[in-house]
Amino acid sequence: MSRRIKDFVLDLFFPNRCPLCGNVIKWDIPYCEKCYDELPQTGSELCLGCGNGRTQCVCGSEKLNYVRCYAAFYYTGVAKEAVVYLKNTKNRIFPDIVAEKLYDDICGDHYKFKADYIIPVPMSKIKLRKRGYNQAEMLALSLSDILKVPVKTDALAKRESLVAQHKLSLQMRKKNAENIYFKGNPEGLEGKVVILCDDVMTTGSTINECAGLLKEMGAAAVIAAAAATTIR
Repeated sequence: MSRRIKDFVLDLFFPNRCPLCGNVIKWDIPYCEKCYDELPQTGSELCLGCGNGRTQCVCGSEKLNYVRCYAAFYYTGVAKEAVVYLKNTKNRIFPDIVAEKLYDDICGDHYKFKADYIIPVPMSKIKLRKRGYNQAEMLALSLSDILKVPVKTDALAKRESLVAQHKLSLQMRKKNAENIYFKGNPEGLEGKVVILCDDVMTTGSTINECAGLLKEMGAAAVIAAAAATTIR
């Protein structure tokens, strides 16, 4: 039996769904073309130093533990649906789309670097057991494939938090991030350049705290990369 026939038969029992919107689509296409075309891509309006809009740039006013920040899309519309779908359904299609956009942004930037590792923002052991995978790690794996840089998953760890980060105020996010993220295995980090990968960047508290921990463990520089950002 050919691969196409197998895929067709499987689709009868497990309908193919678009990884961007979650709707049922034809069995032989990876995603809705309409969804792909409507992805809200970021552009030159973002400062690649801090990740904020250029008019809200904080590069000179706040202590940042990362030297560069890339975000593929804005966390709205189709991109928001895709991130939520990724949190509920493990797939590599949306992460691959994110990785392609991040790769273009990195290549088009005047800041040049050679990364040694890609490190996903960690998930607590309890949530990881419940979900079965870390969506930030899925994004890191896709970015690893296109950049040919290995993924290191044990550098950082996370405690279970009673309240989700996105439900907290800016100041509480910073404090919570300081309490729930901690150092893992520092082996191989000394003097290395690492890409820190997450699904959504909101205030930047999580990215900044995790980047600070990596630097404390010896990383020479941390580059932030997110699938989506809420910052305009």
